[in-house]
Amino acid sequence: MSRDEADSALRSLCRHKLVRDAGEGRWVAIDPALGIERLIEQRLGELNEQLRLVSSARSLIPELVEEARAADRPESPAGGIERIDGLAEIRARLDDLAFFAREEMSALQPDGPLTPAFIEAARPLDLRCIRRGITMRTVVLRTALEDSATRGYLYEMADLGAQFRVVEKVMDRMVIYDRATAVVPLDPADSARGALLVRQSGLVSNMVALFEKVWASAETLPGKDGGGACDTITETDREVLTLLSRFDKDEIAAREMGISIRTFRRHVADLLLRLGASNRFQAAMLAKDRGWM
Repeated sequence: MSRDEADSALRSLCRHKLVRDAGEGRWVAIDPALGIERLIEQRLGELNEQLRLVSSARSLIPELVEEARAADRPESPAGGIERIDGLAEIRARLDDLAFFAREEMSALQPDGPLTPAFIEAARPLDLRCIRRGITMRTVVLRTALEDSATRGYLYEMADLGAQFRVVEKVMDRMVIYDRATAVVPLDPADSARGALLVRQSGLVSNMVALFEKVWASAETLPGKDGGGACDTITETDREVLTLLSRFDKDEIAAREMGISIRTFRRHVADLLLRLGASNRFQAAMLAKDRGWM
């Protein structure tokens, strides 16, 4: 090592307080444990400063996004109501609203079984809200629970903290963010046609009141939050259990049901989870004990 390199290394050690001046041109290394602790403390300080800067910048994002959207619109929405056309644009705006939500998100979901595409699009948004501590409340139709994929998704989100309740009657679709912004479809029978984004406080307050009324009259999700245990069984569940007892191979059972082997195995996994069974033989025995077969 050259003299210049040695001097540079010594300056670096001094800057990080890893050596001390012992006088007469001598330098002594400090205790390694103390040195590591100082380096960690210094790094934490740097990270905290970076976090502060990022947080400060993030607080400006909503204002910048709104300014950009306002620039793209020919004129401001009349009366606090904005029309959104196209399914892609609707999903983009819902993504934005979920991202900027700070306290709660409430929804009425009038669909029956959720499609795989819907679940795939909703999962990252829901997970992000849950991780950020957003209160999520959703009302769904009881018929939606007859689909194992839908039921599994709702239970997955409920285990992470989302709240669900079920109703028997069809309701209008609605999503409300922070009790300040609501999104409703232009045509309740065809949500892909477009949506209305409502910020008018009086209208949003009425929508919040409607949601609270539906929520109060709905039942808790079966098997969650103290609701009736997962003892409900659909005809599809019963058919899967019957085929499990008749056939050893999933391929044959799936073909008998007229579904893909992947879908059949998803049904089987869901039943094993609900029954608390570790294998198919045990699942069949538990199902018979419950009167499911």
